[in-house]
Amino acid sequence: MFKKFRDQVDAATKQATARGEQEFHQHAARFRQEAARQGYDIRPQLPTEAMAAQAFGADPDLAAFLALPAEEQLRLQAVANAYGQELRRLHETGHPATAVIRTLDPTGVAVAGLRQYTSLLDVTRADGATYQTTVAHMVPTMTYSQYAPGTRHEVRIDPANPAVVGVFGLVG
Repeated sequence: MFKKFRDQVDAATKQATARGEQEFHQHAARFRQEAARQGYDIRPQLPTEAMAAQAFGADPDLAAFLALPAEEQLRLQAVANAYGQELRRLHETGHPATAVIRTLDPTGVAVAGLRQYTSLLDVTRADGATYQTTVAHMVPTMTYSQYAPGTRHEVRIDPANPAVVGVFGLVG
């Protein structure tokens, strides 16, 4: 009994949604026609970098990312997601250590609103052994100062390759 009632409600909801969508498109078409008759072009447009910068004024990298065509945004988001997955892998499986950032050099690349940098790190393993390695990492504009040369961070070292290091939070 309940299933039959639920199925009827679902069917009625789908019909009403389809009708509402159809009416919306009809009204939108009439609105566009009337606007065109009055000399206005109201076709949707991609935001310009200036429009995005106004909306997200504090972060020009994010504004530039949002002004890109959707396909490029999706491509860059996939790159950022892969970077995040690698950090997650290192955090979950890597050996804990600390590192002091010695350099923070911009690569000129921004990925999904995050600037990429290379850093020379002085890494100290849990057993006290030290070594240097260079890593590429993405740094949000808002946290840039936390990665200044001389800052000390929690890191995770890839067990299979100690040159691969994930940089995480500041160590006080």
